[in-house]
Amino acid sequence: MLKIKSILVSLLVVAALASCSNENLEENPEVEGGAGYDVAYVSISLTNPKVPGSRASGEQTALEEESAINELYLITFNASKVVTKDEKATKYATVLGSSSFGTNSGVTTPNTPVKVDPNTKYLLVIANPGYQLKDRLDNLSAGATYATINGMITVPENNTKPNNAYLVEEVVHSNGCAMINVGFYDDSDSDPSNHAWEDECLLDVSDKIVLVSDYKSEAQAQNAAKSNPATLEIERLAAKLEVMIGSPLAVGPFEDGTNASLGQLDFGNWTIDYYNSLFFPFAKKTTTASSHTTGFYKSNFYTVDPNFTTAGGTEYLTGIIKNTLDAATREPKVEWVAESATAGDNYKYCIENTMAAGYQKFGAATRLVLKGQYAPWKSGEFTLGNDWYRLPNGTNSVNFKSFADLLAAYTPAKAKETASDPMTAQEKLLVSACELFYTQIKSELTANDPGDFASLTQAILDDNNIQNGGELCKKEGCIYWYPKSLNYYYYEIRHDNAANSYMEYGKYGVVRNNYYTLTLTKVNGNGTPWYPGGGPEDPDEEEDIDKKGAYLHFEIKVAPWIYWTTNFEI
Repeated sequence: MLKIKSILVSLLVVAALASCSNENLEENPEVEGGAGYDVAYVSISLTNPKVPGSRASGEQTALEEESAINELYLITFNASKVVTKDEKATKYATVLGSSSFGTNSGVTTPNTPVKVDPNTKYLLVIANPGYQLKDRLDNLSAGATYATINGMITVPENNTKPNNAYLVEEVVHSNGCAMINVGFYDDSDSDPSNHAWEDECLLDVSDKIVLVSDYKSEAQAQNAAKSNPATLEIERLAAKLEVMIGSPLAVGPFEDGTNASLGQLDFGNWTIDYYNSLFFPFAKKTTTASSHTTGFYKSNFYTVDPNFTTAGGTEYLTGIIKNTLDAATREPKVEWVAESATAGDNYKYCIENTMAAGYQKFGAATRLVLKGQYAPWKSGEFTLGNDWYRLPNGTNSVNFKSFADLLAAYTPAKAKETASDPMTAQEKLLVSACELFYTQIKSELTANDPGDFASLTQAILDDNNIQNGGELCKKEGCIYWYPKSLNYYYYEIRHDNAANSYMEYGKYGVVRNNYYTLTLTKVNGNGTPWYPGGGPEDPDEEEDIDKKGAYLHFEIKVAPWIYWTTNFEI
């Protein structure tokens, strides 16, 4: 059962803005620019929760590098949400580097206030932007609006990279985690059903403006601004994932009556697949079915990303980047990750990926792929780590502990076919599947090709050193070959574990600033000998995730960094 706990979700940004009117400017010689030139300042303090448990029960502190502010962009807007800047500034984004900050007792503050336009009404803060977002902010021009800044970001595909992990570098990179205003949850109505997240995230700072001309000097005005700060909260754009192994781990199938385990598993690694390459700097938040322990956030949330839904067609599949295989070796081009023995040992980040309720499809959702050695268990028979084979036929599927056993079943069935003797449906399927298997691997038999399946042996397969041979069986009606017991599984990541209805809103996906610890508690049986995708047992991309027989079951922990724990099966 899922428990939702709040962890450190974001950083606290305390912003103070100062401004001035034209009145008395000539009486204030310290105001740079003289008569007719108005000056305003922004002073910002960045505060991080310091210790675990300092907020709601179950909250955890983020890693230092996940909370570090190394580069801070400040963008101000007028009442029309058009960008503003100080009259003498050359750019619309004020950029503060790490050398511009001082830290005392966990509170980070710029060394000097920053000048802003006196007509400033709204504030947007973006910390550690990635390359695409940084380029947008650095090139803002007059007339740009909040909508301009918050337009869709597309991470360009780069096929020269060894795997798809580079896509995450837009939100987590060498300069830290990209972060932005959290937004606002309006719970002012007496009726909880009317509580909701606001659509935008700009902080109204109009009541924090301090006029320089009201003071004897700029220094006095700056001090006044510092004493009247505006509070701003920011959150990470990335989601965080890790996998743990339950103890005990139930491995199926299970014997009728006794429920004894009939399977064995040695877990290997996991990776992320179906990466999203599209995101909004700020994503509109919506509420979900799950309750939330109030801490940093007042409410749990789901977000709306650029490929959230569609007006028709398959736009919800746009921007989803799938892992691929090396053309020569058939090895998955992925970043394999070990399981965590303790929460936080091994984790990866990804760009959030959300879906409207009706578009929670296999091809639209970010998922995990897991690999390990799996074999059926029967005393004195299957040996974990050895090659084994499977005739796929639904509930009538048959496993063979060795190639010799498979050949022993094929030989009499083939003899019946040759003699035109009556054959069962299973015998016909076996002969067809074995001969298709030979056809599929024939091109790899460079050392010794016996010419047909009947003459094939395990020794010949071994001598040819066929790499990732299970990939060759990714064809309907073919024998499955599990070299060295290699099995793959996939898991469609659950976001809201309280969403139990069919295709309920917020049920699947990964959401910014949520931390998912997924604990494998049960393996129902064999996986596939190929990396998931495009095989006879793999779902269609436009198929609903909530179909009968879908593979896995997890226990999730989500951290604000919301922390979820979820058990899952494969």
